Amino acid sequence: METTLDRISSTQGKLKVTLIEADYKPEVDKKIKQYSKTAQIKGFRPGMVPKEYIQKLHGKSILVDEVINMVSKTVNDYIAANKLRVVGDPMPDNEAAQNIDWDNQKEFTFEYEIGTASDFSVDLSKIPAIKTYDIAVSEDKIEDAIADVRKRFGKDEEVEEVEAGDMIFGTLKQESSEFEVKDATIPTDRVKEESAHIFKGLEKGSSVKFDIQTIFSNTKDLGFATGKTEEEAAALSGEFELTVEKITRVGTAELNQELFDQALGQGKVSNEDEFRAEIAKIIGENYSRESEHLLDFEVEKTLLDNISIELPDEFLKKWLFNINEGKFTVEDIEKDYDAFAKGLRMDLIRNEVASNSDIKLEYTDIVEEVKAEMRNYFGGYAYEGLDEMIDQMARKTLKENKDNAVRRYTDRAFGKKVREYLKANISVEKASVSVEDFNKVAETVYA
Repeated sequence: METTLDRISSTQGKLKVTLIEADYKPEVDKKIKQYSKTAQIKGFRPGMVPKEYIQKLHGKSILVDEVINMVSKTVNDYIAANKLRVVGDPMPDNEAAQNIDWDNQKEFTFEYEIGTASDFSVDLSKIPAIKTYDIAVSEDKIEDAIADVRKRFGKDEEVEEVEAGDMIFGTLKQESSEFEVKDATIPTDRVKEESAHIFKGLEKGSSVKFDIQTIFSNTKDLGFATGKTEEEAAALSGEFELTVEKITRVGTAELNQELFDQALGQGKVSNEDEFRAEIAKIIGENYSRESEHLLDFEVEKTLLDNISIELPDEFLKKWLFNINEGKFTVEDIEKDYDAFAKGLRMDLIRNEVASNSDIKLEYTDIVEEVKAEMRNYFGGYAYEGLDEMIDQMARKTLKENKDNAVRRYTDRAFGKKVREYLKANISVEKASVSVEDFNKVAETVYA
C-alpha cells in the first residue's frame, strides 16, 4: 500500500492511495471463509458451503467493501499520523472511481482532494489586553424591576373600562355568515398598534364593529381570540361585531411576604429592604451575564484579528455545495461563506487551545449547559422547587437526545470551557460604567 500527498498549494492537495492485491487479498479471503461457514444456502449443509461458491456469489461485493473500507481507514490514519489540519472532508475523485474494473483489476488507486488550514500557533501572552465592564445598578433600574415583579404576580381584577393591556371577554359575531363565538377573548396587548384605538375606552355591555383581519398581526393570535385553529382563523374575513361582557386587568401586587415568597422563593427575604437588595442582586447578575457575553465576543474577535489562518476557500465552497446536495445554490454559499469561514477559524483556534492545555469535559458540564439555558426561561427569578425541576428536565433532555441534543450541548459546554480558559489566560482590564455607557460600548463592538 502506498499513500502520497501532492501539495497544490499551502492549503490544498491531492491525497493518493494505491492498493495492490497483497494489501487486500488476506482480508477478502478471510471474509469469504467466514461467509462459507455462516451462509444459509439451499442445497448445502450449514457451514459446508464451498468457498468457490461464495466467491462466485459474493466475491465482487466483498472485494468492493473491503477495498473501500481499507482506503477510508488509510486516509484517516494518514491525516492523523501527519497531523494535517484538514477542513471539510476529503472529496474523492468519483469519476475515476466509477471507471474501476472490479472484475479484472488487481491494483486500485484512489485520489482525494483535501483542504487544510495553514499552520498557526496560539500564544495568549501576545494577545492585546481586552476590556471587561462592571455595570452599576441604578435605583431607577431597581424600581423598574420591582414594578415588573409586582405586575407579574398581580391578580386579575375586573374593571369597567378598557385600557391598553386589558383582556376583553365577550361575544363575537358576523351577521353575514351567522358566525358567533360567545367566549371570544381579546388580549389588547397583542392587538396591532394602529388598531388599538378600536378597543380603548370600551365599557361592559358596549359593542364595536371592525374588520377581523386588521386586529392581529398573525393568525395564531386571531385563533386564540376566536377559539379557532390558525387555518380556520386565516379564513375569517369581513366585518365582525364584539359585545363586551367582561374586562379584566392584572393588578399590582402588594409589597408583602406573599409577593416576596412568590418572586424569590419561600422565606428567602422577610422585609422590603431585603427584597430590594435581592432584586438589585438579580439585576447585577443579569448585567454581569451581559458583560460576560460582550467579553466572550471581544475575546473571539481579538483572537481572530491577531491569529492569521489561511483557508482553502474555493475547496470549502465546493465542499459546502456538494454536502448540501442542492439545498443551497452557489450564490447562497458565496453570500454566507465569510461567516462560515470566521466560525471555522474560531473552531480551529479553540481546538488548538484545548489540545495544548488541560481542558477536560465532564458529563456534569454538559448537564449544567442545559440547565443554564432552562434557567433563562424563568428570567433569573427563583421559585420553590425550581432547581430540582430544572435538573430533572435537563437530564431528561440529554437522555432523550432529540434533535441531536447531546452533541449540541456538548459542543456548547466545550466552547464554554475553552472560553473560560481563554479569559483566565488573556490580559483583561476592568472598567466600571453605567448601563447607558455599557449599551453604547456594546453597540459599537457588535456593529
